[in-house]
Amino acid sequence: MRSGVILAGTSVLDIVHMIERWPDEEQIAFIRNTIHAPGGPPHNAAAGLVKLGAAFPVTMICLVGDDAAGDTFIAKAAEHGLDTKHIIRVPGVPTDCTFVMTSIATGRRTFFVLPGVNATMTPDQVMPPHDEAKIFYLGSPGISVSMDAADGWRTVLKAARSRGYKTAMELCPVPADLQRERTRPCLPLLDYFVINDSEAEAVSGVAVTENGRFDRKAAEKACRTLLEMGVKDLACVHHPEGAVAVAASGESLFAPSVKVPQGEIVGTVGAGDAFYAGMLYGLHEDWPLAKCLALANASAATSLHSATTSSSIRPWAECLAYAEAKGLRH
Repeated sequence: MRSGVILAGTSVLDIVHMIERWPDEEQIAFIRNTIHAPGGPPHNAAAGLVKLGAAFPVTMICLVGDDAAGDTFIAKAAEHGLDTKHIIRVPGVPTDCTFVMTSIATGRRTFFVLPGVNATMTPDQVMPPHDEAKIFYLGSPGISVSMDAADGWRTVLKAARSRGYKTAMELCPVPADLQRERTRPCLPLLDYFVINDSEAEAVSGVAVTENGRFDRKAAEKACRTLLEMGVKDLACVHHPEGAVAVAASGESLFAPSVKVPQGEIVGTVGAGDAFYAGMLYGLHEDWPLAKCLALANASAATSLHSATTSSSIRPWAECLAYAEAKGLRH
């Protein structure tokens, strides 16, 4: 029996600055704390799976430069308990860095990206290293110009599918037109597709929010549209108010998010990755869809307790207990 999740694709070193507030142009905002943490879809979801207590193998594949930022990325990833042996170091090219400005006043974050080694990524570098795992997760179109130009995302997904993997893809907040152009061709090669509200609108063409509020029926329509566009098994759209998932079998569920007190929220960086990690955990373990969604929401909720992407995620049973203690939105 196959067991494990392989997570591959673009990576960054997140340099998270906790600022008092977002300033107007040409005005000052004070940085109160700075945290360095590895980031990017494969790292964040892999770290989430490890934090949730995955008893199955979790393998991360990504590129970093042969520089100080790459040293920090590898060291911090190892601190999370991740196996770093599949991290590829590329000499002479810098590690990609994201400067995350997180407002202490609102918890909202803004990203400034310094491109680097991701622009050199090739399909061969992020192929599954073996055929023993169950799920292959890849991210993210629009970030690596080399993968984008060479149809690399589809090449890797086709190979993973042919080798017996269930496939999943994560997205990053690139402009909507680029999101559509790069992601839609990949949909027929995906078994699972979990995205946020803005990504859902960009890729499916269906707006799932109205005046900032989550529209469950619209989200269900977006999920069904994604299935019609080629996603094989499951499409899911998440939002701070909750998530909707639709399976190819016809099952459709809404799961409200956890009522996390505002005073407990330190930062929202990586909440979507934490949600995806919860879904991947449940899907790997063949849980019912309702339980997968419950863990995804609970994992995302506990991720809010730190400024980094995954350091505050708890073992899966503790995540569910936290959600039960705090209650769910209605």
